Amino acid sequence: MRSLSNFTVIAVLCIPAFSQTKSQLTSDQAAVMSVDEEYRLAKMNNNTATLGRILSTDFYETNQNGNTRDYAQTIDLWKTFPVTSLTTDSFEVLVTGDTAVVRGTMTETRGTAVEPMLFTRVYVRGNNGWLLSSMQFNNPRQRAYIR
Repeated sequence: MRSLSNFTVIAVLCIPAFSQTKSQLTSDQAAVMSVDEEYRLAKMNNNTATLGRILSTDFYETNQNGNTRDYAQTIDLWKTFPVTSLTTDSFEVLVTGDTAVVRGTMTETRGTAVEPMLFTRVYVRGNNGWLLSSMQFNNPRQRAYIR
C-alpha cells in the first residue's frame, strides 16, 4: 500500500460554457426548449394556467436565495411575483430517453435589480412535457447589480 502523503489534492470548480444554438437541436431537444420557452414566458407574464400545465405536480425548485418551493407554492408565487425581464442567455439541452436536462445561464430583472444566474432544469416527457425540477443560483462569474 502506497502512502499519498506526498500529494496535495486541489479541488477545481469547473463552470462550463453553454453554447448550443437552436439550429443545432434534435427534434427532441427542440421540443424540450419549446416547453422551456413557454415556462420562461409564463413566469414573465404571471401566467399560472400555463405554469400549471407545464409543471409536474411533483415539481420542486430551489431558487438563487436557497428558497425551496413545491408545485402549489410555485403557482402561488407566480400569481403576483413581478419580473421586468427574464432572458435565457445560453443553454445546453441533454436528452436521455424520456428525461431531459436543460442547463445554462439566464438573467432576471426585477425593477432595477439585475441577477445573472446559472440554472438546471429537469424535464420528464409527458403529454405536454413536464418540468419536474428547477434549480438556479447566482452566477459566480458575474455579479448582480442595481441599475
